[in-house]
Parts: sequence; C-alpha cells; structure tokens
Amino acid sequence: MLTQLTLLFALFQGSASPPPDNSELVLSDQDQNIMRRFDSLPSEEKQRIAEELQQEILHIEHPLCDAAQALLDDRKLRNVDQVQKGPLQVYDAKEYAPKLRLKTRTLTDKSKIWRSFRKKFFPIGLPDRNHLWDWDYGLNRLLKPPTRAPRDVVIDLLYGRWPQDGKLAAYAEGALDRNNGLDASADYFAHAYRDRNGKVYQGIPLYEIWNAQTTFGISDVESIAFLRLVVNDTRLTSPIPGKEHDGIYTQIEEHFEIFREYRSLRSALAQRFLDPNGVLPTQFQGIAANLDKAWVLMEHKPRRMAKMLERHPTRKSFLSALSKELEALGTDKEVPHWSEHWQARNSLPGIIRATTLDFLADEGLLGFRRR
Repeated sequence: MLTQLTLLFALFQGSASPPPDNSELVLSDQDQNIMRRFDSLPSEEKQRIAEELQQEILHIEHPLCDAAQALLDDRKLRNVDQVQKGPLQVYDAKEYAPKLRLKTRTLTDKSKIWRSFRKKFFPIGLPDRNHLWDWDYGLNRLLKPPTRAPRDVVIDLLYGRWPQDGKLAAYAEGALDRNNGLDASADYFAHAYRDRNGKVYQGIPLYEIWNAQTTFGISDVESIAFLRLVVNDTRLTSPIPGKEHDGIYTQIEEHFEIFREYRSLRSALAQRFLDPNGVLPTQFQGIAANLDKAWVLMEHKPRRMAKMLERHPTRKSFLSALSKELEALGTDKEVPHWSEHWQARNSLPGIIRATTLDFLADEGLLGFRRR
C-alpha cells in the first residue's frame, strides 16, 4: 500500500553544491599557452606531470598543505575501503513487500520520465556527484569517482585551488564522522528513491527526496525496509494497514532530520577545511567565515574538530560554542597559531599557483626548459 507525504522543511536544500566547472573558467594568455603545450604531450606524460605536480603541492611547507598531507595519511582513513562509484543501491521489492508483486522499473537520467520527475521535484536541479569523491556515512567507506583528467588537474592548480574532485573534502568528512549510531539511517537514505508505481529513479537518493519541499509518494518497500533496518521493528508486513502510515512516516521524518543535521554540518565544515573558497549549501553560505575561524581555532586538525563536534553535535550548539570560544580569545586573537593559520587560508591560492608555474617551467611548459 502506498500513500503520499507532504514535507515542508524550514531549511533550504542541504545538498552540496556542484564544484566549479573548468569549462567556464577563462584562462589568461599565459595559461592558454601553457595548456596548448601540455595538450601536445603524450598521454602518459600528461598523467605523470599531473601526479607529480599534486605531490609537489602537498609537500609545500604551508599549514594547509601540511594538513592535507596529514589527512591523506590518517590512520583511520588509510584502512577504510575505497569503492568505485556505481549506481545507487535499491531495496528488493520481493524481500520487503513480496505480496505487492510490484514490478520494479529502473529509470536513469536518459529517460524522459526521470527528467520530468527531476524538473518537477527539483526545479533548481540536483548536484551531479558522479565525478566527485564522497564519504559513505552508512558503510563508513570512501566512494571514488573516475580519475580526474590530467588537464583538469593542471588547470585547477593554475587557478590556485586543489583539484576539484572532492577527495580532500570526502576524507575530511570521514575524519569528522564518529557517530556509528547513525549508520543505519545514513545507509537507508543513501538508497535510490522508488515511487508508488515501482519506478526506481536511479541517481536520486532517498535523502534528496526527503530533503525536498514537496509532496511525494512512498512505497511499502522503503517503509518496511526502514522499519526492519533502522528501528528494528518487525511487527508489520506489506501491505501496511492504513492506520499505520502516519506513524511510519513520522518516524522516517524524525530520523531524516537527525541525520540531515548531523551530515550537513560535517559536510559544510569539510568543504571549508582546506579550501578557502569551498562551495557551501545555501543554509551555510552566510556563516562561511565562522566555519573558517573554527578550522583556524582547531589548527586545521580534523581530530580536534571531531571532538568539538562530539561535544556540540548540532549546528546551533556548535556555533554557540564557537562564538563563546572566539569571544574568549579577545579581539587580537592572542593564540600562538592564530595569525599563521588565518593568513595561510588567504595565502594558499597564490602559493599553489606560484608552485605550479615553477613546476611547469621545469617541465618546459612555459616556453623554456630548466632541466
């Protein structure tokens, strides 16, 4: 049995915004000449330069480069699984609602029905994360995309920014995610959405549909899966009696709001960890400076930030505690590391670009070869 649910959340959508698109960047004449020379190289040379250049950046003596290297070497994160990104997982209708005899039909973004659904329920679109790293909050693993093209890596670094593949942010989210009690909820909301007629919308997770300000249909398959896997309730089977619907949907909504609060704050902090221009969801854009100050306060150490989040797990309590700590420092920020780390956030783009130009000059890509 299926029904509809209206969700009117006060917050804007909390999904991460898409990264900058290199196709929209305007390269200087110098950079255009560099890239023309780069494009003329054999594929293996392009790959070598991109890889060695990234290592060169990581080994710059700079607080944020040190933090990036430490993050990638983190003991916990070195031992987690790294899984190639693939289609969203889908709950099995035969397992969770066999009596419905629901005919599952999987739709992708190539389908007119899928595109119409997206336009209706997500008029401003959905971020395409197929080419970005992600932290899997449910299964505690890293989801890796196809390798970023060497050309795009070099352009990113010429612009004074980290490669825009989301790897550092995904690692940072992993370092900040310490509440295993939310794993079941996280995994549930990571599954693909299915409508009342059994159509599965591949690429649209339950998280996004519950996060939308809209009215949508929900299948017994996902309802029963939630009861069994998230709240360990095996009393009900499908078809679900009508009188039970509202109670189930209220439970799902409550668990979603708790997980959204948890994930969105950590995701926002991760976006700003090493990137002074990290793109934030709408509801965090007005406090970007506060998040930057939080990282300076923590000396850009994710473990220290994770402990602060454990003490102050919600956005409201976290920002309140941060405000009190910043006030206690005084207007001059008389903390030994403050000036160094604050200035580092401003100096990083220029240092990345300068190092990149120097490296590419050594490769003969500025029109002359120094080695």
